[in-house]
Amino acid sequence: MATSAADGDASAQFRLGSDLLRQGHREEAKRRLVPLAEAGHLDAVRELAWSASRLAHTDARYEAEAEHWLRREAQVRQDPDWLVTMAQEMRCWASGRATEAEDLVAGMARAGSARAASQLGYWKRRDGDLVTAVEWYRLAIELEHRFAWRDLGSCLATLGRYAEAEALYRERAEAGDAVAQHELAALLHAQGKGPAVRTPRPPGH
Repeated sequence: MATSAADGDASAQFRLGSDLLRQGHREEAKRRLVPLAEAGHLDAVRELAWSASRLAHTDARYEAEAEHWLRREAQVRQDPDWLVTMAQEMRCWASGRATEAEDLVAGMARAGSARAASQLGYWKRRDGDLVTAVEWYRLAIELEHRFAWRDLGSCLATLGRYAEAEALYRERAEAGDAVAQHELAALLHAQGKGPAVRTPRPPGH
């Protein structure tokens, strides 16, 4: 019964803290939420982390608080890869911490995080550095990221490295992957080596 009472009290404190946060009473909300978050209450950690991070987008004074609670969220989730999410937020913060975020994720990738390697590939691709994106996507594939091969193939095709892209797609297409089969057909058509690829219509159209 004591455990149930404690759980009920925690839920009540969380609801009250969340309501106060939404009403703009941040310091009063923190008095309710911080003890829960320090005790490992995931929802309380998330409220503190994401409310601080939103504020940090325009006010650098909240960055340290946001980083603290986002790191705490990774701990409570028992998911080190959650720090990639923190790095994504850091790039949006007011002081402009893109280099620090990239260094953090690069370290994670080199330590064996497939998600981190794929994220670096995405950032480099978005920034127009396709050659570096290719290297990160290759690492992500080595680390068994499920979808990095498609991004790698797209980068290779954009770079005009069609033979590499074709080999990448063909290996998976011949293993029965329908997405790879579609990408291979589209790549061949773009080179004048095959028919146009039709995108299936949604049911009812």
